[in-house]
Amino acid sequence: MTLSNLRIIIQFLSTILSNSYIGSFYTKTINSNPLKSICVPFLNCYACPSALFSCPIGTCQHFITLHQIPYFLIGYMGIIGIFVGRMACGWLCPFGFIQDLLFKIKSKKYELMYQFKYIKYAVFIVFVIMLPYYTGDLWFSILCPAGKLIAGIPWVIWNPSNPETNKLLLPDGPGFIFYFSILIMLGFLGWFIVCKRPFCRTVCPVGTFFSFFNSISLIKLELTGNCDNCSLCKKNCPMDLDVSFEINSGECIRCLECTKCDNIKVKKNFNQFFRLKEDV
Repeated sequence: MTLSNLRIIIQFLSTILSNSYIGSFYTKTINSNPLKSICVPFLNCYACPSALFSCPIGTCQHFITLHQIPYFLIGYMGIIGIFVGRMACGWLCPFGFIQDLLFKIKSKKYELMYQFKYIKYAVFIVFVIMLPYYTGDLWFSILCPAGKLIAGIPWVIWNPSNPETNKLLLPDGPGFIFYFSILIMLGFLGWFIVCKRPFCRTVCPVGTFFSFFNSISLIKLELTGNCDNCSLCKKNCPMDLDVSFEINSGECIRCLECTKCDNIKVKKNFNQFFRLKEDV
């Protein structure tokens, strides 16, 4: 089995596992069992009818609207970042999986301006932190195209009746914000066809958080030979990186596709980590 096929299988299984709750079809309400207190290390909308776990960004915003710091969430995500950096983006994220699949559609392809990568830091500060803090609303979740695709649209199409009142959950239908966010989602879906992972590169707050750990994570990439400028790494990279120059940058999602070039290998620092613990 090739690395690419293995990654596709794992991404698919991650998508199914994180959205394998069927109880909502009987209760007509969002899953609220104990597993919902656990966050997955990728975007997975809390409001999805079949969501088994929570989204770290939705959870983060929830605490910020209460003017509290989510210490446990930061620690949990930080531990993942320290061990594998941004690897969850490349191997587990359902929305990343969708982007990879749509880019396979035959069409004219475009490169994204390098400077666009800085947009995601502004998105994180404004829509994940500042607006929720000052308005009390989960602004990133409201506009999130991933959430709209797996949660907003299914609920609107289904629009079940509340079993306690026997009334529709959305008696007047969705409002302006819903349709506005649908336009955002459609724009991104079209963008996915012509550009490599534009959401991951310009918007995603989960990737933004993990990007700070790539340079210190225990799993890294390294050049083991002289680069002959074959561009195989850039061709295979879903983030369109020139790995020979951007190896271990915050943009790398550790998908390992670049290791198809014999000059790039995975470097594991676990032994060094455990030696440090023993010294302490």
